[in-house]
Amino acid sequence: MNKTDAYNQGKMTGYDIARENVSEYDLTTDDGREKFVSDMCMHEAETFRQYSPFEFTAKAFNDSRDPDGVWEAYDKGVYRGVCIAVKEG
Repeated sequence: MNKTDAYNQGKMTGYDIARENVSEYDLTTDDGREKFVSDMCMHEAETFRQYSPFEFTAKAFNDSRDPDGVWEAYDKGVYRGVCIAVKEG
């Protein structure tokens, strides 16, 4: 697993999670958008990673040449995916 692949996977994951939950939030204010982004990133980290098949993804990240960099790229991708969903409304 490399950083680019991890980023792209994170972006898709963040986007999908955000699109599934966007209707439950008011995105018309800055505070609403910030809360949504924060909640979706937290949801991904605390919930999504707890279920199969994410353990295979985590193993690939941890077995990479730069595990910390790969995890960081994934997290940045999740954030970016959520932000894209916010812009789409």
